[in-house]
Amino acid sequence: MVRHGLLPLFLGLLLAPRAGMAQATALERLNALFAGGVELRIDQAQRLIVDVRDASGRYRQDVVALASIDPESIRFSWEEDAVIMGCRPDQERCFRTELFKQSSVRRTGRCNLPRPLEDDGGRATVEALQALLAEHAALAAETRTPDGRMK
Repeated sequence: MVRHGLLPLFLGLLLAPRAGMAQATALERLNALFAGGVELRIDQAQRLIVDVRDASGRYRQDVVALASIDPESIRFSWEEDAVIMGCRPDQERCFRTELFKQSSVRRTGRCNLPRPLEDDGGRATVEALQALLAEHAALAAETRTPDGRMK
């Protein structure tokens, strides 16, 4: 069994050969920060899928359209010891949260992510999440014509 302390080292070794060729994407940086406790991915519909795990496995999944997240809402909450993401003002409940142990699904206006152990104060996580949204916005702008149609 791999200890969580070794996982960041392992991920670093996997990403190191690529570092000379190109910088790691924001998504890769986020997954390295969370070291397996939280896994983020983007599906074909440009939704962010967030799987949150504990000692017994995956217990929560949040799904949100990347375009629905308000980059200005991303912050660290000292009270919750978590990184918070919120919806854009015109999309009140953009997060779909499924709690597996409770067999429940709910819509909510925010998502809280446990702070990665190595990120005291959550600053690196907040910056990586904001970079992820900026990367997505840049990619979306590249794939659309000035009138909003796909290229």
